[in-house]
Amino acid sequence: MSETLRHHESKGEAISNNESKKHHERIKEHLERSAENSPSRSHSETESIRHEVHEQAISGAEMHRPASETRQHQPTGYTKKDKAHAFETTMHHARSKMNTSEKMLSRIIHQPAVEKISDIAGATVTRPSGIAGATIASFIGLALVYGIARFVGFSLSGSEMPLLLLIGFIMGLLCEWVYKSIRSLIASK
Repeated sequence: MSETLRHHESKGEAISNNESKKHHERIKEHLERSAENSPSRSHSETESIRHEVHEQAISGAEMHRPASETRQHQPTGYTKKDKAHAFETTMHHARSKMNTSEKMLSRIIHQPAVEKISDIAGATVTRPSGIAGATIASFIGLALVYGIARFVGFSLSGSEMPLLLLIGFIMGLLCEWVYKSIRSLIASK
């Protein structure tokens, strides 16, 4: 748009049909002059350039990819060797901050056989609920048995404590199982 057209539109004035035609004629003349002044090529020059481009161009099938663009297979997971190396690196850094006795204990504890036994025990025997149950049952049970034995006048045999520990451990595990079962039933609703 020319400045006069913008000026009239910004003021909200209506432009007459005659003024609009004059404006379009001026724009057309301007475009024709700029087309005449631009360097033009003849039809034969255009065809020779097009022919040269087709001669030099290669198809996608002929194009060869450089070796850097080919995809190489990357392993998706870590191997046992990678995991062992990462573990050893971590342990080396951790042990560098320990004193001599802590380093020795760390080397003993982190032996593969010791770790396996510890993991199995942690999943079965050394459950916190079982230990808590055993402690509570042995404390309360032994206090009751000892009190009754003193009152009645008989002596204890010594097997009361291990039996109360076993009974308390089993009761603790059962309580944990019941609690988790109820919690999962409530959560699923």
